[in-house]
Amino acid sequence: MRFDSVACAERADAKLRAMCGTKRSLGASRPAVWAIKNLLAPLHRRFYRMTGGRVLSRNIVLLTTQGRKTGQPHTNPVFFLRDAGRLVVCNVKPDAERTNPWVLNLRADPRATVQVGSHVITCAARELHGSEADRYWPQFLELWPAYGEHYKRSGQRAIFILEPRA
Repeated sequence: MRFDSVACAERADAKLRAMCGTKRSLGASRPAVWAIKNLLAPLHRRFYRMTGGRVLSRNIVLLTTQGRKTGQPHTNPVFFLRDAGRLVVCNVKPDAERTNPWVLNLRADPRATVQVGSHVITCAARELHGSEADRYWPQFLELWPAYGEHYKRSGQRAIFILEPRA
């Protein structure tokens, strides 16, 4: 039996496209949103702290905001980008969900701390709008393609730049 490298490459390419589509659609489904919020995020937060962000944390940091109602600290794993010594974080509101509390907390009080690996940094957040936010959007879609599906349905996204403070 002859090995057909073209057919093999085509099958591999089809599998890769299917996996990317699955990531996009699975991450955008209601059960996935529930699982991420209620199961994966708490486990990831705990695991990140235990390992100092050394495992399963590529492009993820722990963002801690002060609760706008309770005043208590709230920590969430979030995707991030680096830009000239600053961090950029994003949240897209899934359809039929409330706006993520960390977004509302940062809007009420821009002070935050971010754990990047084992380092904790105090930051000031500034929400980006228009072309400033659009600049980072393609990079966030690469990190988590489901953002595109959520944004298409809800039309709501929040992108913040986090500037380190002394």
